[in-house]
Amino acid sequence: MILTSRWIHCLVAVGVAVVAATGRCEEGGRTAGPVSPGQSSAGIFGLEAPGQKFVYVFDHSASMGEPSGRPLTAAKEELLASIDALGESRQFHVIFYNERLMVFAPQGHRGRPIFADDEAKRAVRRFVDAVDADGGTRHYEAIAAALKLAPDAIFVLTDADENDDLTEDEHRRLVRSLRKARCMVAQFGGGEGRRSPRLARLAADSGGEYRVVDSSEPEGP
Repeated sequence: MILTSRWIHCLVAVGVAVVAATGRCEEGGRTAGPVSPGQSSAGIFGLEAPGQKFVYVFDHSASMGEPSGRPLTAAKEELLASIDALGESRQFHVIFYNERLMVFAPQGHRGRPIFADDEAKRAVRRFVDAVDADGGTRHYEAIAAALKLAPDAIFVLTDADENDDLTEDEHRRLVRSLRKARCMVAQFGGGEGRRSPRLARLAADSGGEYRVVDSSEPEGP
């Protein structure tokens, strides 16, 4: 997919550049079709998925604060821009995670997606603004919690390396829980050691996509 000018402007402003897109499944898994013109969709960092209900699962571990808070700042800006673009008939939910879950829970809507009206967008902005970078990284519980909501798509953003990847057992358990959900995974980090093979496989198995985003300072022209 080609990045829109809004995404490119946002990424350059915070020192982030998309450098690769992988995660297609060579055998097995689902086949992800393109988003049709006029079809309802949502997206982050060039990953776009169709649907009516979306869950955003974003890493806020300590490493997301380095250097100078840029990774978490980029993540927050992209998250809020994606939610702002949703029509009022669409639903969304937000989970930030490290070793624990930090769940968006406005009054009266705890534990389930909320329609993307103006009040909800104001509430999620307050929630996101209060998130800091802290702790380690555990993907499984956050993604499992998102899948329980039966969304059309889950957008996962992390900067964790392969040492914090899903285990084989966790991957199998999540695949069994996919139902219709596509997993769209964006991973900050330019080197091979910053990639998570099982997260990429989960994306492919769900018919989603996996994209590596370079969070280092981009070179000048």
